[in-house]
This record gives sequence, structure tokens and C-alpha cells, in this order.
Amino acid sequence: MSKPSRVVIVGGTHGNEWTGIQIVQHYQDELRNKFPSLKLEFIFANPEAHKLNSRFKDEDLNRAFEHLQVSRQSYEHARAHEIKKIIDREPCLVLDLHTTTASMGNTIIVSHYNPLNLSLCSKLSQEFKDCRVIGAPDPKLKYLASQSGFGLILEVGPVANSVVEAVALESTLSLMASILSAMSASSDEPLHGSVELFEETQDVPYPKNDKGELNGYIHSGFQGKNFQVIEGKFVPFRTFQNQNIEMKTEEKLFPIFINEAAYYAQNLAFTLCRKKTITF
Repeated sequence: MSKPSRVVIVGGTHGNEWTGIQIVQHYQDELRNKFPSLKLEFIFANPEAHKLNSRFKDEDLNRAFEHLQVSRQSYEHARAHEIKKIIDREPCLVLDLHTTTASMGNTIIVSHYNPLNLSLCSKLSQEFKDCRVIGAPDPKLKYLASQSGFGLILEVGPVANSVVEAVALESTLSLMASILSAMSASSDEPLHGSVELFEETQDVPYPKNDKGELNGYIHSGFQGKNFQVIEGKFVPFRTFQNQNIEMKTEEKLFPIFINEAAYYAQNLAFTLCRKKTITF
């Protein structure tokens, strides 16, 4: 599989995640000078949401691509069409830069399980000790990074929304440098190897009362336990009436995005994953 020489770097898909925005605004020259063999293009994906200091203006841009064939009156729908045209111009690797309020460390999300994407994930997980890979198959192609067959989402956290934080910014730049170095390396050797990833299996909602109101929170003993194995009984929640809520698994599972701020609107407390190894 030949590597595309074009890399599209996207920041600000969510307008209140400032790390990617600062990278596409301030690091273009540095990255082009460091990787002259690559054709780097930069997209500030959602400037209107950034003006509002909000995740989105009308709808989540990182879900809007699923509806490109449908007529929708939203700013993000129009931006999805514009971004799709840029990506489709010629073969490219898409790097979509995100941050998370959850304690996820350096995380790579991959939707297309092809050798190039998986080899990059394998390289990053070996090079960065706290880098983990999430497998998120996207058959409906709703994510921005899924618009090319070659695409990765970079998620770094924890970091609060609407701030520039040194560790998140510098970690993202380090991950990008590793990816771009691999993309610029001249080699015709077939890509093969294996990568361990966490594949999403189940979303878990927050507890609600009879009125549909939030009635609990992430238990202190569960907070921050992203990627840590759970099996059998565990306690993810505590109610406002000081009662623990217990859950049970029938297999080894791993929670991710525990207590992510952006997911409260979706009533999503965390997602459970299975760990698997993929050979490519």
C-alpha cells in the first residue's frame, strides 16, 4: 500500500477545543519546514463555533458527514460539504486534532482498519508509553477523519475546554511529528505487523430519576479509570442520595471517556470496550 504524500491537518472541529486550533493557526510554517517532502494542508474546521466558544453552532460537525446526501439547514452541514471537497481533491491522510476533558492520555482513534492506519497506530503505541488506540468502526462515515480511507483522530487529555494547556499542546505536536515522520519516510516495503486496540462495544448512560433528571455522578473510585480492566461487579456511579450503583460485566472490559464534559448532552457517562489485537 503506497502512502499518500498529502496530509490534511484539521483543528477546531469542535470550537471549544483550542489545542488543534492553535496548531493550525500557528504551526503551519514549522511543520512544512520540518517535513518538506509532504504536501501539508491545514483546515480550521469550525470557526463559527469557535467565535461562540462552543463545541458547535448548530450541530456536531464530527457527526454531520453522515448526512451529506440530505438537505439540512445548518452551518456545520455546509462546512461538512466544504471540507469533504478538500479531502476528496486527491488521496490524503487526515489528522483530526481533538482534546478531551477525560483522563485519556494520548489516544488515537481509528475507524478504517487498513495497513497504513494500523501501522501508524502501532508506531505511536510503541513510541509513546501512554498512547492507546481506540477502534471505532464507522460504517456510516459520520466522522470527519473517516472521509478519507487514511485518517486518524488524535484525542489528548485531560484538558479543560477553552484553554491552551502546555501538556496537551506539546503532546499533540509530538504525536503529529511521529506520524509525519513515518509518512515522509521513503520505503516501498509492505506494511505489516500488529496493534492492540480497544474496540467500542457499549455506551453507558448516567442514572436518571423518574422525571428524567440527572440523579447521580461518576463514583470517586471509578473516576479517571480509563483503559483499566473491569470484570464482574464494579461501581461506576453514586446517587445524590448517597447510594452506590453497581454494574456487572460477563467479560473483561475497559471503560473510556469517563465523565467527558461534552457527552453530558448525550447522557453518555462512559463507553465500554473490548481489547483486541489486529494483525495487518
